[in-house]
Amino acid sequence: MMDNLFPELDDFWREPDFLLRDMVSFMANKMNSNLGITLMVRGSVLTGTLVGEREYLTGVNGLFKQMARDTLSKPTKEDLESIDEAFNYDSMTEDLYPEDETLDDEDDAFEAQPVRYLHLRDPSIIYPGATISFQESPLPIMRIRLTEVEGWMLGRIVVMSNDDVDNHAPPRGGFIQ
Repeated sequence: MMDNLFPELDDFWREPDFLLRDMVSFMANKMNSNLGITLMVRGSVLTGTLVGEREYLTGVNGLFKQMARDTLSKPTKEDLESIDEAFNYDSMTEDLYPEDETLDDEDDAFEAQPVRYLHLRDPSIIYPGATISFQESPLPIMRIRLTEVEGWMLGRIVVMSNDDVDNHAPPRGGFIQ
């Protein structure tokens, strides 16, 4: 058995794509841009809108707070304040932002951070003959570990049902434009 001749490359292949990581950090997280994107994750094709982690965390906050409020029959003001304090994930970002106190100078504000996750709003998983969409879920944002993304491209796949396409659709499934 041969020893690994280049052990320093082992970690290199486990790292996320630096271009995708920087785009997530700068465009989605810091600039709050919404970008159509298509990902290959463990052999599956996912498509949706890349959004910032703050949008995701705000959605998680709102969903958990609403679920907690719904369990109370006649909540008091103190109950509602306790719920608001208990579910406060807005400050749990992994990226650094210009308004964060931890930044020392202006150059650091635009430097991409080593983020680990991207957030895909209204994701669809594309399969031959079928498509799974999560647009109707209470929080339609999928959290995906960057190291799991095998390939990506800018642009969202538009999935059309057979009813949407006159006579040009394949016999089963959707039509990918």
